[in-house]
Amino acid sequence: MKLTIAARSLVRYGFLLILTLICVFIVGFVIIFQNVHRYYSQTYLKSERQLLESIIDNVLKGKQQADVIIRTLSHDLIDLQTEADLSRALSYKKLPWLVSDFRGLFASGNSAKILIENQNSLLLIEIPQSFFKNFLTSELADVLLVTDQGEVILSTQTEIVGTNAGNKNKFVKLNNTLGYLYLEDLPVENAKAGVFIPIQSYFVVLLPYLIISSAALIGTIVWMIFFLRFENKLVGATAMVVNNISKSTTQIEKNRDVNYIPVKTNIDELNELQESIVKLLDIEKASQVEMHAMMNSLQDTVNELEEMQRILQERNTQIISTLAEAIEIKDTSTFGHSGRVVNLALDLAKELGITDPADLEAIKFGALLHDVGKIGIPEHILNKPGRLTFEEFEIMKKHPLYGEKIIKNISGWDLVADIVRHHHENIDGSGYPDGLAGDQISIRAQIVSIVDVFTALIEERPYRPALSLDEALKIIENEMIGVKFHPDLYKAFLKVVKRRLSEFGL
Repeated sequence: MKLTIAARSLVRYGFLLILTLICVFIVGFVIIFQNVHRYYSQTYLKSERQLLESIIDNVLKGKQQADVIIRTLSHDLIDLQTEADLSRALSYKKLPWLVSDFRGLFASGNSAKILIENQNSLLLIEIPQSFFKNFLTSELADVLLVTDQGEVILSTQTEIVGTNAGNKNKFVKLNNTLGYLYLEDLPVENAKAGVFIPIQSYFVVLLPYLIISSAALIGTIVWMIFFLRFENKLVGATAMVVNNISKSTTQIEKNRDVNYIPVKTNIDELNELQESIVKLLDIEKASQVEMHAMMNSLQDTVNELEEMQRILQERNTQIISTLAEAIEIKDTSTFGHSGRVVNLALDLAKELGITDPADLEAIKFGALLHDVGKIGIPEHILNKPGRLTFEEFEIMKKHPLYGEKIIKNISGWDLVADIVRHHHENIDGSGYPDGLAGDQISIRAQIVSIVDVFTALIEERPYRPALSLDEALKIIENEMIGVKFHPDLYKAFLKVVKRRLSEFGL
């Protein structure tokens, strides 16, 4: 990877990190904001609900609570103690009921008036503003008692009593303070418990998180600025060094004498690298002369070895050919047989798509020496004009084993030895000497086997005259396909024979 690409990738990752931090900051802010809001709203609403329930419960049990005024009324709203008619000041539809007027009736100042039913009469509970404020005062939130129409009856912040806060959960502005109003229904008709959380209350809790997150974000941005500056210096200096090295490399490629002149950069490591390049070039120049002399000497040695190898290969080929001829001289009926097998076997191997040089060489020499073991068979059996007896044929069947024993003495000829041993095996397992079947017989041995049979059929033997090509092919097709040879192998061999015939115009 190029340095500029790597640097750009790091810059992209840096910006991605900043973007991730911003996203984490926003998500964390929202989550903490929601948790703060949930905590304050649920805590204060629970306290307000418990306070009202406690007051009503104490009243029903006949317990007097300090600063809370209790009056007994008839259903016509007549004060049973003073017989004063309060129907103009009070009204209700269902019980218990919150009277919407926030002005005090029996208490001085503002108050919340709740009507509840007690046997055959009504009880008027008047909760003064001072009592409400003393029990629910909080520095971070304001607790409200609100009517269904949104009118504030009681509040821990006296200034907003009598104002209309609304009857929905939302951001509102109360007493010039922006905050979130959260309302919840009470068991008292026409009454809602409310909590007003000023915006600054959220930020008081969120301040440590904001400081830490901002510090992390600012630190990352500062790091990116320093990295960008360093990246510009590094890429610029590296580009100069690479350009200088490229010019020197071009001169070296043109076989020119090069004196590398370092360029001064603001990166110490690059300066040290260039000094090392100068030293390497000096060492390389000193060794070139010696290397050139060594190469000349080595080339002379290689030429001599190649000539010796060529001579050895020629001699080996002559020795092998001489061995094959010696076999044919002993078996007078097969003169020239091995040479014909070699040519057809190589053609068939190519037809089957065999291109490995080792396989082709094994097929070549395997075809040439497939009958080398006949050197161990008595001549009266080899040249017998009639059919062999059972005993004579058993002796003849040993020639693949003799041949393998001879070939195995030649290093690296294991594949050739395999062909020599198994060129009389049949795919149905009826062949010799090992009774191999199907894929147990190598394709190399099968190639030499079919070519050997075909060539033998069209050659004259002491016990029969030579057959025509058609006769030989019919015998193979009718008697040997599926027994001695695979059908696909025969099809490929047939193509080779037809191609050879067409080459001779037959």
